[in-house]
Amino acid sequence: MKILMAFSLASSTVLALSANALAEDSALSGKTVCVNRYASAPVIDDILKGMDAGFKAAGGEKIVQNIQNPEADAATQQTIAQQFASGGCDVIVVVGTAAAQSIQQATKTVPVVFAGVSTPVEAGLIKALDKPGGNMTGVSDPLPVESEIDGMLDILPSIQTIGLIYKVGDPAGDPLAARATAHIEGKGRKHITAGIANAGETTQAAQSLVGRVQAIEFPCDTTTISGMAGALKVAKDAKLPVFGCTSDAVKGGAILAGSYSYVDVGTETAKQVIAVLKGRDTATMPVIVPKIAGYEINKTEAAALGLTIPAGMLSSAVKTY
Repeated sequence: MKILMAFSLASSTVLALSANALAEDSALSGKTVCVNRYASAPVIDDILKGMDAGFKAAGGEKIVQNIQNPEADAATQQTIAQQFASGGCDVIVVVGTAAAQSIQQATKTVPVVFAGVSTPVEAGLIKALDKPGGNMTGVSDPLPVESEIDGMLDILPSIQTIGLIYKVGDPAGDPLAARATAHIEGKGRKHITAGIANAGETTQAAQSLVGRVQAIEFPCDTTTISGMAGALKVAKDAKLPVFGCTSDAVKGGAILAGSYSYVDVGTETAKQVIAVLKGRDTATMPVIVPKIAGYEINKTEAAALGLTIPAGMLSSAVKTY
């Protein structure tokens, strides 16, 4: 009798677990996640890879992803926002602040999960990180511009004037640049800003700084990221050190940047999406802020410029190139 009772209890447990698994599968199967990636950039590719991995880990292989890329064009972005808002999206995922604001204008009802948004409160997307208060939540990556400037000065303490390249009027670029400016002034240094209106102007902005500054800092908005390669080439040809932004900037020739794993950012984004698909309310879902891994450092570029990276900085780096 005891054996039969144990078997019966075990069977009930298996059936309950199976029922839960089926319920989870039905909550995700066939759901449509509309993804507004905003621009082409390796960091955004990493976010999407992380999302795919996160969906798979949660049993969401049957989630349908509708991925659209306006290539940072404002008119195309507006069209995508209207299409996503008009129906067919169970959740909208949006990458970058400018795109998130466009989606916000298009819908106040469709749940939205953002990724790669450094300043969601300042941009007016949410009321607070712990209680967003509307149809948006997500994963924020507040970039460590102050730490990057400190690292710059540890490597080159003789710097007097620092150039800043960012998109003027951008909801991420403006506050990040303001933070950078305040920190530079607090360190007793000067700055020269080279604002851009679109990614195509990034190269020209870098050219305008040659001969006027001793280093360039990227506060790092999405538009600047998408045009960064040209600016890095100008700086390399002028033997002008560049600091800041993402790991892609460091791989491309910047000396250092505070580093997130953007695959991890994507994985955390997937967790937020799945929670919403299962019934969580974005208004009460806290925004996730992943830990910064540390500095990524380009030793090869530093050596080419004759720069010495302090031993302590190198030993604690999360990645070197």
